[in-house]
Amino acid sequence: MKELKYVGKETVRLLGPQIVTGKAKYTGDFKLPGMQYGKILRSPYPYAKIESIHVEKAKAYPGVSAVVTWKDVDRNIYITNGFTPPKHHHIMDEYVRFIGDAVALVVAETEDIALEAMKLIDVKYDVQKPVFTIEEAMEPGAPQLYPEFPGNIAPHKNNLNFEVGDLEKGFQESDVIVEVDSSIESGQNPLPVEAPVTICWYENDTYNFIASAAAPAYCHQNVASSLNVPYEQVRLTAPAVGGSFGSKLYSGNVQPLVFAAVMAKAARCPVMFNYSKEEHFAIHQNRMVTKAHIKFGMKKNGLASAIEMSQIADAGVCASTQEFMLAVGTNTLPILCKTDNKKYDAKVVVTNHMPSGSFRGYGYMESTALVSQAIMEACEKLNIDPVDYLVKNAMKKGDRYHNAMAEPHPWQENKTADWSDLVVKTAEAFHWKERFKGWGVPTWVSEDGKRVRGIGVGAAGHSDTGGKPSNANVTLTGLGAVYLSTCMAEFGAGTRDVMLKVVAEELDMPLESIRVSDSDTGMTPPDFGSTGSRSTYCGGIVAKRACEDVKKKLYHIAHEKYGVPENDLEFKGGCVVRISNPEEKYMLFPHLMGKVDSVTGCGHFDGVHNSTIFHLQFVEVELDLEMGTFEIVDHFGGSDAGVIVNPLPVRNQMQSFFAGIDIACMEETVWDPNDYRVLNPSNIDYKTRTFNDVVPHDHIVLESMKNIENDYPFGAVGVGEPLLAPGGPAIRMALYNACGIKMNSYPFSPAKILKALKEKEAKE
Repeated sequence: MKELKYVGKETVRLLGPQIVTGKAKYTGDFKLPGMQYGKILRSPYPYAKIESIHVEKAKAYPGVSAVVTWKDVDRNIYITNGFTPPKHHHIMDEYVRFIGDAVALVVAETEDIALEAMKLIDVKYDVQKPVFTIEEAMEPGAPQLYPEFPGNIAPHKNNLNFEVGDLEKGFQESDVIVEVDSSIESGQNPLPVEAPVTICWYENDTYNFIASAAAPAYCHQNVASSLNVPYEQVRLTAPAVGGSFGSKLYSGNVQPLVFAAVMAKAARCPVMFNYSKEEHFAIHQNRMVTKAHIKFGMKKNGLASAIEMSQIADAGVCASTQEFMLAVGTNTLPILCKTDNKKYDAKVVVTNHMPSGSFRGYGYMESTALVSQAIMEACEKLNIDPVDYLVKNAMKKGDRYHNAMAEPHPWQENKTADWSDLVVKTAEAFHWKERFKGWGVPTWVSEDGKRVRGIGVGAAGHSDTGGKPSNANVTLTGLGAVYLSTCMAEFGAGTRDVMLKVVAEELDMPLESIRVSDSDTGMTPPDFGSTGSRSTYCGGIVAKRACEDVKKKLYHIAHEKYGVPENDLEFKGGCVVRISNPEEKYMLFPHLMGKVDSVTGCGHFDGVHNSTIFHLQFVEVELDLEMGTFEIVDHFGGSDAGVIVNPLPVRNQMQSFFAGIDIACMEETVWDPNDYRVLNPSNIDYKTRTFNDVVPHDHIVLESMKNIENDYPFGAVGVGEPLLAPGGPAIRMALYNACGIKMNSYPFSPAKILKALKEKEAKE
């Protein structure tokens, strides 16, 4: 492979200077002529019928342009996306189904005027009996939230349930079988600094948006579907997005835009709509609650032999992406359990609390936590070192695996690296073999016996890196300027930097000569977006293919004008060069193109389902047996990036493990058990890690050339998605090794730990 000029080299972030100097323009920075502001009157009840609503006083309030109730909204407007089961969730309805549900929309000259006008709206409710939990929703005779969902169970849009291999034989061949029940009920919040902001204006039968959308083209599609209008009657531009962490994807992406669209059409002017921080916490979306039962079989040689898993997800009031997220999570099964014998069954249930939705690592976080628990139990019973288990069960190149996302071809062949290499090297760096003394054995005990330490390991993978289409165009002008046209948004991960470097490398052009387009669905080719660790992989591929198309067209031009064979040409140093005679060169201008001429190449990628990513985390915790508190005293991670395109963002990605460990340590949405009102809707009340709480951390990133022969951009794969999932299981294992307790629900609060210690003491 030739030496690379830009890929793998340290460079300043494309938007870095603008962001740190405050010059980057976010949606909230735009001020359009005649723009007004929208706010939402929200329900104080978790489930009620609106008996009457009077808005006359609000409409008459000075500065108010429009007041919209459910009676004014087209009944064909639903919140939908590509994964939504039958249409069911109106943006406004005669029923409100959670505290914070929309009752009325108010548009006014200022936000303050809108808020004052909201106070004048008179609403009478017929309060209904709600259902707050999965168990309540599924009880016989429970209130039915939607007639489309008998028993409050959302029908599958796709076949989520599956059984492959020979499950019965697998369990028969097992030397140990464990069964565990577990759950994730933390309601972890994505916590981007920037809440969703949307500007919409309705003009010439077109809804125009400026929005903080993480996947603009996909959001465009879903907004058009939600508004029940043709695709071409929507246009969306995404400037600087800010953070997302899943909160600005799918239904979480769609709802703010649909609200803004209804307001803009009613007010007949551009409308800015944004969530307050409290609204973003309390009504937007959080990580879905899941409950699971797992039956897991293992042989004494440390190989998994069979796994059967049933899982139920709480959608809140809107069944949107939960089915998709569960399906994504099933890819944990082949990555952590090297057996063909698998069965999976899942349900999505609707309840009377805020919608759950996408959150970084969606599906994987939930399934990894649950599957890891079963693996730990089995390893303990057979006295198997968990690292030895991971080495033996790690997916190797060429291994086949079942992918629930890839029907009708569920068996895929892994085309990426052998992950056992990563397990061995990361364990060596952490000195696992020297530190692990056996199951339930602490690594250290204080002299007074009040503090103990234990170590643990967690692993997670991702096998849906592609799976959805991507597109990009590259235009090369006669004067040597290069324009990359992409709809893939940038929200902090360095996505556009990667694509920029790929273009520079492929065209042998300086980075400074390349410009990248805004994410504008009216001007750029569609793309599924920056999600699921696909940005480097899919964005890099389409950028590379677009450049290849540019060069192919230039070679054809050279052949037509000068008769040189197209297969004897290469593009180097900004001109076409004859391979057999490097002195023979054809400049873009004047040889091939005019001053105002250009060549555009198109890059398309359908997406694949057979690329995998793997990540490990090792931790050591110190536990105070009297207080039930613990702290992480050592942390070590490992990832395989294939070939690193952009070193700085990769290092930044590695630091994001905090969001994964903190679901086990502290993060939790607290709901009032009486009405499921969010009790901690602010950064003050919702406990998160600060810079003062940073734990010791080191990380190795293996660079491997094993992917270079595949259709990967210079051998690169994504690294972002699996980072969050292993931390919780690693901490759970470390707590067990420290003091012998088994924690079954996040977060591992002092109260839960003390309760577990008392129960353990009582058994002894």
